[in-house]
Amino acid sequence: MIKDYELAEHTADLKLYAYGTTLEELFKNALKGMFSCLKPHGKAINYRDDKPVVTAFEIERSIMIHSQNQEELLIDFLSECLYLSDTRKEAYFDARFTLLTETEVQGIIFGVSITGFEESEIKAVTYHELTIEKVENIWQATLVFDI
Repeated sequence: MIKDYELAEHTADLKLYAYGTTLEELFKNALKGMFSCLKPHGKAINYRDDKPVVTAFEIERSIMIHSQNQEELLIDFLSECLYLSDTRKEAYFDARFTLLTETEVQGIIFGVSITGFEESEIKAVTYHELTIEKVENIWQATLVFDI
């Protein structure tokens, strides 16, 4: 079994490595990893081994994004989820995609209401060190968040 995601130290920023056996799984794990590193607090979130565990999803939000390429699509997807989180006081940990191509994503993100985050907020998903590649049938992405 492959890891969903892992965090790494990065000067004044936060680096995330996300993995998946499919591109859809990679996007889901990048979403889960991004919100997990913020350590959100809410009624439907418990922690096990310092990772958030959602007891029940309370929220479904439709999402539709068009971008120039796959890398930009991942950044735009995560940035839109951050925007929704910030404006609605929610955190998202899963998604179901009805369409996912190199330049377009459509689907639903699943989340919970939150009271806040334990860790610093993510100001932006950056292009710095961004990679998406398929290595031996495993999709891998490297992302750096400006915190």
